[in-house]
Amino acid sequence: MVFEYSLLPLDVKEVVDYTLKENLKANPVLRLKRIMKKTLEPEYSDLWSYTWSDIISLRASITDENLYDVLNIVYGISENDFATLDLFNAYAAYKWVVEQFKEIVELEIEKLSSDHSELEIESGAEDLQDFGYYVALDGLTKGDLDKNDSYLMKPYSMIFRKLCLDKKRYEITKTINENASRSIQNNS
Repeated sequence: MVFEYSLLPLDVKEVVDYTLKENLKANPVLRLKRIMKKTLEPEYSDLWSYTWSDIISLRASITDENLYDVLNIVYGISENDFATLDLFNAYAAYKWVVEQFKEIVELEIEKLSSDHSELEIESGAEDLQDFGYYVALDGLTKGDLDKNDSYLMKPYSMIFRKLCLDKKRYEITKTINENASRSIQNNS
């Protein structure tokens, strides 16, 4: 059971961690032993349907490798039920969540990241990365703090699509401005 894992000596934990992370097949179904072998499935079949707030929390919990928080967000599992989970099953569900999350991160990198121009770097644009998701939230709400909660409660798929659209609009505007600048220089 999961609670027994915390009692293992460090060297045994390392072997268990390796075995679980490298060899265990991902499985979205949690099996609760306390409640007549009840099963829990994720609230949604993929992470895109979770709220932006949930995705932010998942990002932090996965980074911290906090198994309970991840399973609580996705499955709504209580601490008592979590403690009784079979260790292999808990890690199989955790691995399923992490694999889904990696797909989101890969798409974020592919669709939302961009290289800054020298002018943008000199202007300090890279310093905005220190603010994490809040930069996107501020952009979407146009600085209106009263709208923050509303956006955080929207499905992440909707937020992601809007961020992709805004990035594409920015790129088009930037290209138009660069072309206009070149045209003016050539005509002078």
